Amino acid sequence: MAKISKENLNNKHISFSKEKLIKAGYKLTKSREAIIKIMGETLKLYDADSLYMEVKKDNLDIGIATIYRTLELLSRLQIICRIIFGSGKTYYMLAEDRHKQTFIYMVCNKCKKIITNNEFLNNSIEIRLKDGAEKNILDNCNLKIDSYQVLFTGLCDECNES
Repeated sequence: MAKISKENLNNKHISFSKEKLIKAGYKLTKSREAIIKIMGETLKLYDADSLYMEVKKDNLDIGIATIYRTLELLSRLQIICRIIFGSGKTYYMLAEDRHKQTFIYMVCNKCKKIITNNEFLNNSIEIRLKDGAEKNILDNCNLKIDSYQVLFTGLCDECNES
């Protein structure tokens, strides 16, 4: 099985996004492309501020207002999806990545760090779901579920030790 490089994966995200933007009558601007590339580098959640900081690392001259407008547009076009946790803070991730797997999040109540797709947490949840819980849940509701997310709150390793 051939490995997919980050560059090839990012090119795929860019092509997918460009196609959706053009279909909706928009262009793939430098700021839109930069945000999509950053989000495509890792399967993690980003808020507007963290995206702004990543853009600044690349020395791109994109303001925070442009970040917010771009996130709003990409979300409306379903290129990215918006995730709002109980804290009310909004996070974003590429929409096509959301459908690839079940996302499991842990939000630290103390430092507010978000832990996404922790291997041990994922394995524990997936084992439980494979034991029949997923089928039981889906059989007892009249919904068509494409994907789902699991959110835990508590203390991360660092806060738990202190």
